[in-house]
Amino acid sequence: MNRKIVILLSLVSSSFIFAQSVEGTITDKENKPAAETEVLITKGEAKFSAITDEKGMYKVPLKEDGNYLLEIIKDGIKTNSEKISVKGNSKKNIQLKEVPTEERKIEGVTVTVKKKLFERKVDRLVFNVENSVASQGLDAIEALAKTPMVRTSDEAISIAGKSNVAVMINDRLLNLNGQELINYLKTIRSDDILKIEVITTPPAKYEAEGKSGLINIILKRNTNLGWNGSLQTSGNYYGGKATTSTRSGATFNYQGEKLSVTSNLSIGDNYWENTSYNYLTGTTDDNYWNTNTKSLSNYRYKGGNVKAEYKINDKSTVGINYNYSFSNPIEQGKSSTKVFNENGLLDISSDYRNKNRRNAHNASAFYDVKLDTLGSKLSLTANVMMNNANARNFYNTITTNTVSTMANPISKYRIYSGQADLEKNFAKIKTEAGVKYTKIKNDSEFNFFNIINGQNILNTDRTNTFFYNEENYAAYASASFKISEKWEAKAGLRYEYTKLEGISMNDDSSAKINYGKLFPTAYISYKASDDHTFSLNYSRRISRPYFGNLNPFKFYTSEYEYSTGNPYLLPSFSDNFEFAYVLKSNLSFTAYYNRNKDNWDRIQVVEGDLKYSIVKNFYNEDQTGINISYNYNKLKWLESNVFVNGFYAKSKSYSPNAVSAPAGYGANFNLDNNFFLNKEKTVTFMLGLWSSIPNRSGNTYFNGNVSVYTGMKLSLMEKKLLINLNVNDILNTNRSKGTEYYPNYDVEYFTKGITRNINLSVTYKFGNNNVKGATKQVKFEESSRAGGGS
Repeated sequence: MNRKIVILLSLVSSSFIFAQSVEGTITDKENKPAAETEVLITKGEAKFSAITDEKGMYKVPLKEDGNYLLEIIKDGIKTNSEKISVKGNSKKNIQLKEVPTEERKIEGVTVTVKKKLFERKVDRLVFNVENSVASQGLDAIEALAKTPMVRTSDEAISIAGKSNVAVMINDRLLNLNGQELINYLKTIRSDDILKIEVITTPPAKYEAEGKSGLINIILKRNTNLGWNGSLQTSGNYYGGKATTSTRSGATFNYQGEKLSVTSNLSIGDNYWENTSYNYLTGTTDDNYWNTNTKSLSNYRYKGGNVKAEYKINDKSTVGINYNYSFSNPIEQGKSSTKVFNENGLLDISSDYRNKNRRNAHNASAFYDVKLDTLGSKLSLTANVMMNNANARNFYNTITTNTVSTMANPISKYRIYSGQADLEKNFAKIKTEAGVKYTKIKNDSEFNFFNIINGQNILNTDRTNTFFYNEENYAAYASASFKISEKWEAKAGLRYEYTKLEGISMNDDSSAKINYGKLFPTAYISYKASDDHTFSLNYSRRISRPYFGNLNPFKFYTSEYEYSTGNPYLLPSFSDNFEFAYVLKSNLSFTAYYNRNKDNWDRIQVVEGDLKYSIVKNFYNEDQTGINISYNYNKLKWLESNVFVNGFYAKSKSYSPNAVSAPAGYGANFNLDNNFFLNKEKTVTFMLGLWSSIPNRSGNTYFNGNVSVYTGMKLSLMEKKLLINLNVNDILNTNRSKGTEYYPNYDVEYFTKGITRNINLSVTYKFGNNNVKGATKQVKFEESSRAGGGS
């Protein structure tokens, strides 16, 4: 009773204190009442407000007549702003505008403006994931698939027209590559992602390694204390196959006043099947070498990750990051080969069964200290990576008799690095500088045995030990500054000096290479208005060979075929130019030109009754193209993303072992549609496709390709339960096909996997969903060189 009296008295008294008011109704674009909408009226330092009821009605009492600023705020976004004149009690009906106005700060209260979907910064394109309804309720891999210029699969992440993409979390590079990287990103929820930055021409701060660029995933800032967790499981069903692929995982996040911890565990069993052929046909004679192969693989893995950060004080933070992965894949296959040459016709059958064990440990530590109130800071980082691999590979080669062999490759590599990065900010200029040292050591053994009467007899001619040592020294400096309100610029210079040595014990040979190179970067951007942004970028990059491509071991797949590395392989270099334009918030154009020198690739060589593949530097390439990204979200029930990449490529071989593919055009096309089947957008139907037309690179002509997918996405229990059902490659058209050109023969290749499958994934989240845990990663670019080749 007392509470009701107090409320009644306050209402009565306010009618005498506030003799003026503004009242009316707020409606949306469809003239429906806009409930729970804030009406804010200000005059100087005075502020008055009200919230609309379920009928969209409001009333704001005022102290006096006069001129006021009236603003409407819906869901934290300011939609309307106008000046009004008040005399006595005024009526004001308002319809919400669709386009938000700029941010305004009133008496310490910030009215937040919704960011654009795409933003062009001076050195990167930003995709604001939190503003894309279609990108919610997914994992990080699925969110990346909706990012302009980015394409993902279960095996790799790439940027259109580029290669060797590295992924960062909160500006710190992940210490993962290959399948481990994919598995980790699937544990990150898109609801926790603020934005994704696509950096196609990375600035001097980052390693010059890689011809393409970086993808930087920025997570939402953690302002909540507590914990949360999630459980995930998924599986692939292949029509007509007796097996499936499965993956399960769990994550845990804790945020305290000073300590933040994130951990995850995952286990999986991926099944894969390939049918392929490799047909070599002579162009100057009737010789041929035709091979048909069918292979199966079962990639079994488990892994875990722990990240922890401790806030020493308001200025200093320390952290650690540890990743572990174990896999024991089984690979087996059969092939049949027909060879015709000057020695006549030869029929070869072969089969193999490989069993591998791989252990990988990555550990990192960092210390960050803030230097001033302008955001200056010093970061110290240390990294170590250890990988042990041991395999037992059995081969049978059948001609007139059977030759059985066993290979036992053992690889142990270690990567150590340490670096210091200093960011010093001034009123209008931001500077960065740093140094880094990296040591790479890879000791490999290749034990080869002939199996005679069930006994493994060591073949000393094919057995070898290879030692590889590499040291990299790097230093960089850069500065970015605002020339004016519309113009912004950034420039940097990085120097890297490399010493490497490869020693082959079998033939008592060694290769020593030392080189130092400068890598400049430059950027300039012009913001004509909120709807029009232009930028021009340049960077020089390097692509160093993978360890396996430097190893001279001969990996025999039969007595007549093997693959080998090249210890004399050199890095390749590229110069990259880009001109970009962003129109409004959802349309982006990027024109680019890449000049690549000393590119390396694997080529096939025939010598009598022996065929082998080897990695060599053999061509230069020029590529010019344009990317177009468009997001359509005008309809409440539909969000579409369209991406087109068109280019012209011209390669020139300088090696007598390979012939350049004819110059020509190529293109990639992606279309993703999300149809929202209810008002809350918790039920989504998905339909999309990706495709490519024929294109050329080096000595290879790549045929076109296309794949169509569909699926359903459910978000239940206030987004705690997420269910995704996808049908991939509905038409079963996804395959790899092309032709390689050589002086005396052409090689046509084809590979088809079980790409048509049904994937079901279920994620359940519990605890405080606003807790992010430890989110920082540390730079460890060299880890990516450990994979990708043999």
